Amino acid sequence: MKKIIIRRLGVGSVARFTGVAQAILGFAASFVALFGGISAVLTQQGWNIFERIFGTIGVALFSLVVIPLIAFLFGWLYGAVLSLIANLFLHTSTGIELDVDSEK
Repeated sequence: MKKIIIRRLGVGSVARFTGVAQAILGFAASFVALFGGISAVLTQQGWNIFERIFGTIGVALFSLVVIPLIAFLFGWLYGAVLSLIANLFLHTSTGIELDVDSEK
């Protein structure tokens, strides 16, 4: 067993990790919005074929691009704030002790 003590978290790395994790979850959740949005566009009564096509493309772009970007932004902000608060506690305490095994 090897002991490691964490005394500081990298704000950028924690924020980036949290942002990417949230973007992946946002991308997975965007499929729900994709199918719901496409079904809403296709069931519009007064729209002609071009409005339905462009509406479907707009819904697809929004749900597959914008939703994961927004999720990344909120995840990045959450990770940055979380690591700043954690660094305050780690600075005043003795850190977090981890026991690590190395296997070959």
